[in-house]
Amino acid sequence: MKKKTMILAAAFAVNVLTGQAAYAEEAEPEEIVAEAAETSETNEVGEAPAGTNAAAMGEEAGMANPMLEYPDVPSLERSVGFPIYYLPGNLLPLYHPAAHIYSIDRYVSDIRFVSQADDSKITVRTALIERIGTDDISGYYGDWTQQSAGDIKRTQVWVAETATGMRVVRWSAGRFAFAVTIEGVNDDTFRHMLKNFVAVADRFSHKYQNFRLNYKPKKNQTTEKAAETNATPEAK
Repeated sequence: MKKKTMILAAAFAVNVLTGQAAYAEEAEPEEIVAEAAETSETNEVGEAPAGTNAAAMGEEAGMANPMLEYPDVPSLERSVGFPIYYLPGNLLPLYHPAAHIYSIDRYVSDIRFVSQADDSKITVRTALIERIGTDDISGYYGDWTQQSAGDIKRTQVWVAETATGMRVVRWSAGRFAFAVTIEGVNDDTFRHMLKNFVAVADRFSHKYQNFRLNYKPKKNQTTEKAAETNATPEAK
């Protein structure tokens, strides 16, 4: 657990703010299958079709880079083992396809979008809380304020703004933790986008509340890792 925490902390602190990943040799993917992870078509709950861009991996500061890049969303879902939140449908015309599709050590999805109309950018992260052990996957460690997302259920979210004007939002719904960073938009656009992100995430989490995560540990995994994996709770 300590190693996982260190890897995730390093990836969160660097990559969510810089939008960059070092490159190194890619490790073989863990064999994980998520039932009900259907992503052949984009729909109203934020699932997505295939994206683009694949890359090799690298080392940074003596540690293998935890940012793994994938050619498309289905490949990412097979690797992390859970459904991935992509984008609200109304943002697809401007931001689809994704510029980069990452996982953070196969625990957190990290999908990055660049607008086709202006300089705005969006990063969307998803994680399964029971697997990651936290509902904060934002990677931001500054000051936060809590506010309403403006959706029908009056969902409360945590919002922060970096020195460069990037807005960071985090919240959870059901079994999932979400984090979104948005840069290059004005206040009105941000509020509108936030409302849509939260509303769609709520439908996403409801749809997948009972999906089952099935693990197939590789034979060369340590006893400790296999035990941790097999101990993952099943969906109720």
